[in-house]
Amino acid sequence: MKVIVDSGSTSTDWAFLKDEEIIHFKSPGFNPYYFKDEDYLNYLEDDKLSHIRFSQVEEIFFYGSGCSSTINCNLVKTALWEIFPNAQIHLHHDLYGAAVALCGNDAGIACILGTGSNSCSWDGEKIIENVPSLGYILTDEGSGTYLGKIILTEILLGNAPKNISDKFYQQYNTDFSKTLDLIYKTENPNKFISGLSKFAFENKDDIWVTSMIKQNFIDFIERQICKYKDYHSLTIHFVGTVGFEFKEILNEVMTQYKLNCGQILKSPMDNLISFHQKTTD
Repeated sequence: MKVIVDSGSTSTDWAFLKDEEIIHFKSPGFNPYYFKDEDYLNYLEDDKLSHIRFSQVEEIFFYGSGCSSTINCNLVKTALWEIFPNAQIHLHHDLYGAAVALCGNDAGIACILGTGSNSCSWDGEKIIENVPSLGYILTDEGSGTYLGKIILTEILLGNAPKNISDKFYQQYNTDFSKTLDLIYKTENPNKFISGLSKFAFENKDDIWVTSMIKQNFIDFIERQICKYKDYHSLTIHFVGTVGFEFKEILNEVMTQYKLNCGQILKSPMDNLISFHQKTTD
């Protein structure tokens, strides 16, 4: 039996491949810095998995955020072995998983456009280039957080159309001063800021909001994609909620830059399952 895991900071998707059956399961996200070993076991105590003997799991392919350092990888492996004692564990960070899901054995550029953003150039076997992701404070172009930042900035500076500003203040029950407090006086302002991508989706038919969404993707292309060698000739793929929800606009911007747009997926899981099923056959 194989297990494929796509683990983000907010949620984790599990797929148990047993004979011809695929059992999907979702649990909270894992942060290697904060979780305890028993958290995995608690999350996997579910009726949907009651007939699965974890001791019969032979291989685990785990793709997770925060799994780029040896220390974090060892923490995750130790926790998994407590539950799956006989499994061979293949551990990679989520960008590697995105590249496998999007590009498979072909060369290409894989991009994550979700709450945060990341990208890499893939040669069909491994990541050969990666423009560093510096987090939401410095970069994260193309992400929900970056989109939230540019919309929020224009609203607070008085540059957004009145109908959009009024709708924002009313919907979030806030004003100029309260909004600044949300940004600078709360523990996790990035959650509020990234949440504005939902506001953008609800108003994406507005011309001004559309222009902000386009700018988000333009900045990602110019500061990320254009840094890669042969980016004009490679197929560029995307995974993540932001790219998926605004895929028509993303396609339009890609066409504007004369780039080869490939898949735009919400989640990598289905493609990861197909990839690992093929490697078994």
